[in-house]
This record gives sequence, C-alpha cells and structure tokens, in this order.
Amino acid sequence: MALFKVIFKNRVDSKGNPHELPADKLNANGAMIESYGFVERVVNKGEDFSRDIWEYEILDQDADRFIEGLKISPTVIEYKKQ
Repeated sequence: MALFKVIFKNRVDSKGNPHELPADKLNANGAMIESYGFVERVVNKGEDFSRDIWEYEILDQDADRFIEGLKISPTVIEYKKQ
C-alpha cells in the first residue's frame, strides 16, 4: 500500500468552521482508494481558509495515477507520499 498525506485548502467562516469538505472534490483519477481519514485542520489567524490534512491508502499500482489526480484537484495545496 502507498500512504499519502494530502493538504486541502478549505474556506472557513469567521469562527473557523469549514464551508465544505474539500476531500469531496478530490480527483482520484480512477485510482482505487483503500482507506482514507481526516487527520487535522489548521487555521491561521487572519486567514479565511484552513488547511485540512487527510491521509489516503492507495494500492501501490495506482499511486502514479492517484498523483496525477491530485495535480488536477483544485483544492489540493500539497501532498506527500509517505
């Protein structure tokens, strides 16, 4: 299994509550996601967005396809293969 940590940009209201789940907009590019889960939300003071960190387990043979999907997902800030 390949493990990815993905950071999404997410709009938040004045109380720091998210407007949506940016992970719902992930383009997996046909890769099989074995499991995924929310890790952490970081909101820096004065910013109108958060950085939502999620982890994904992907089949090894789908890792390259998953990376291509991450590159075209509009809310992905960065990602790292663990």
